[in-house]
Amino acid sequence: MRFFAFLVLCLILSPASALEKVSIQLNWKHQFQFAGYYAALEKGYFRAAGFEVSLRELAAGADPVDEVVSGRAEYGVAASELALRRAQGQPVVALAVIVQHSPLVLLVNRRKIPSLDALSEQRIMLLPHEAELLAYLKREGVERYVAVPHRFELDDLISGEVAAYSGYSSDEPFLLRKANFPYLAYSPTAAGINFYGDTLFTSEARLQKSPKAVRALRAAVLRGWDYAMAHPEEISDLILQRYSTRHSKAHLLFEAAEMKRLMQPELVEIGQMSATRWQQIAQTYAEQGMLPANFSLDGLIYESEPRRMPAWVWPVLAGAAAIFVLLALLALYFARLNRRLHKEVSIRQAAEQALGESEERYRRLAEQSKDVIWMLDVASLRFTYVSPAVEKARGFTAEEALRQSLNEALMPASLQLVQALLQDHLARLAAGDKSAMSALYEIDQPHKDGSIVSSEVVASFLLDHDGRPATVLGVSRDISERRVAEDRLRIANEYLRKQLEEIEQLQVALQEQAIRDSLTGCFNRRYLDETLERELWRARREGYPLALVILDLDHFKQINDTYGHQAGDEALRELARSLQADIRHEDVLCRYGGEEFVILMPRMPLSVAAERAERWRTTIADIRVQFGNFTLAFSTSLGVAAYPEHGKMPDELTQAADLALYIAKHEGRNRVVVYSPPTRDGVAQ
Repeated sequence: MRFFAFLVLCLILSPASALEKVSIQLNWKHQFQFAGYYAALEKGYFRAAGFEVSLRELAAGADPVDEVVSGRAEYGVAASELALRRAQGQPVVALAVIVQHSPLVLLVNRRKIPSLDALSEQRIMLLPHEAELLAYLKREGVERYVAVPHRFELDDLISGEVAAYSGYSSDEPFLLRKANFPYLAYSPTAAGINFYGDTLFTSEARLQKSPKAVRALRAAVLRGWDYAMAHPEEISDLILQRYSTRHSKAHLLFEAAEMKRLMQPELVEIGQMSATRWQQIAQTYAEQGMLPANFSLDGLIYESEPRRMPAWVWPVLAGAAAIFVLLALLALYFARLNRRLHKEVSIRQAAEQALGESEERYRRLAEQSKDVIWMLDVASLRFTYVSPAVEKARGFTAEEALRQSLNEALMPASLQLVQALLQDHLARLAAGDKSAMSALYEIDQPHKDGSIVSSEVVASFLLDHDGRPATVLGVSRDISERRVAEDRLRIANEYLRKQLEEIEQLQVALQEQAIRDSLTGCFNRRYLDETLERELWRARREGYPLALVILDLDHFKQINDTYGHQAGDEALRELARSLQADIRHEDVLCRYGGEEFVILMPRMPLSVAAERAERWRTTIADIRVQFGNFTLAFSTSLGVAAYPEHGKMPDELTQAADLALYIAKHEGRNRVVVYSPPTRDGVAQ
């Protein structure tokens, strides 16, 4: 019977303890790129969430999206191609963006390719799906080149077999530095192309089937990434021990540092993603002809369902609250009763102790105490008793200390403090203030060897038969070591405070750098994307207009080609200074990319915005930049759009202003064009 009961118990408990077996398909070989998954596995985060997880290294020729869509893997890691695959109809769902900025770059020999323009007619090693690099080359005017299939061999770049090599800023640069190769890394972000990096994803079918399991696994992965980024040394050692020795520890730590820069965990929560960013990524694919213009990303972005409390929770909470209130009332009653009893017991014990205390017991107590016990006559200010512990504290015997006056027993500053306290407490007692019966203070006393002893004193008045203070009973404790410790702690705290202030200043500087363009000091495109969405929401809520101006220098490439990039940079800086001096406090000036600038103007009607744009145009036409022996002059074209006339979403408004700028360029440059929406027949109003 016992054996049968044991079998039944095992059958009942085994399903509850079983773990769901799932696999996560990585998009490359084992390295720090997947540190968060290793940490979640090693620290038991997956197991705590109810999963037994296997991490699958990418096989040659395999594709992580195909592995998940086909059901051969439950979850996968991919990058921004998820937008392409979803728009093409494949049921993938992005659960969490791990790397906020794609590490994909073009690596070149800086001695042979000093600028991106030099890649024209050159051999470039690319992968077909690297749309962000293709768009980057196109935006920079590099359209004629030879695309070479990728072999993942850096020797092709080092030997000059190819002029450019697509790689990750978190990986190949380490090997190039180690080989002392003079490289440059060109990033698509320089042209305003900002793709996401590694992203955790699953299939739509799995999300619909097991939403709670998907949510739990996502939470475990994010928890693992939090741990991995906080402990890069530990995770690097773990990779070398259990997963791969393909990279050295120094290589893994280099990758960890670069990933932290790309993830920006101190600014952006790991896992966060934006619908606007995904839309912009898909739009880049469309510009490359990889998607139709009417693409849809519906269902791509994972949205966690709000937690709903079961119906039984509220009655239980109400009952618990009632019980809590009842218990609190009972506790209050018993606390008051206990305090009353405790007070009565304390009074009775004090009376019994006073009646039963003898002079012999008092003497033993005083002599065995490590603290110095003393008594001072109030009238004569002479000591009437000093315990033997004074010799250990101050070097004087009890008899020597007893013969000392207050002037001899205290340092001058402490003597003044004690005299002032004594007069103050006597005056308060005479006025009926019973709180003046005792005092706690610190004093300095001379030691027999000439040093100074710091003491903490607790003193109380003893009353005579008439109820007047006749004697001071005091207990002194040596706190010299505590004083030294406090001084050290104070110095350490001051040093720490200064360090924290420096760290805060560095954090402010880093946060400012994250949203500022390093050349002009203007806000960057990332800041504009966040600000425009927020300001449009505020404009809709409060019902005020909002204007957007896109400004582009005319023939800027000619300035760079004629006078050099330094001259072009100086022209951009002078343009930025001119605009910053002529905008309102609430306006937002951003460098949109290259020679394009955007001015966001909350509470600005369209007509006024057009007038201000015209004023900026004439002001810029008058700018003269002295560069060496040359004087640079330039003009600008401006496109103006406004909310709500031309758009109610960020993309609509920027596209309207950009179209107006295009018309200004097309009509001859050096002019302001206000966007006019087309009529039904396609002609602008």
